[in-house]
Amino acid sequence: MQMYLAEVAFPDHIEQLDAYSAFVELWESGEMAKQDHFDGFEMLFRVHQPGEGRVVLLFKAEGDKQIFKHFAPWRAKYGIDVNFTPVIGCQDVVDYHKELLAQMDAEEGVDDEA
Repeated sequence: MQMYLAEVAFPDHIEQLDAYSAFVELWESGEMAKQDHFDGFEMLFRVHQPGEGRVVLLFKAEGDKQIFKHFAPWRAKYGIDVNFTPVIGCQDVVDYHKELLAQMDAEEGVDDEA
């Protein structure tokens, strides 16, 4: 699954209050935990900036269908704007750069021979 960073912004404080009213109910009923973890989707972390009308989320998803399933109801009901950015973890950075550096070393060796 691909990891994503989502930055959510509420259009105004009225929509934010309405959304938080629903969020509180879903959280306390345990329903939010179900919405945060389903086949092909896993919420990893969520932090709130209520004074700014923003939420930042880190999640994994198999694809756009799972992202749509989780976020579309909030967009439709509360008009949130969401920016999604694919991200990678530290081990991925290490693994990918080891490959890149090895490739660069190999290419450098070829250039030195020429």
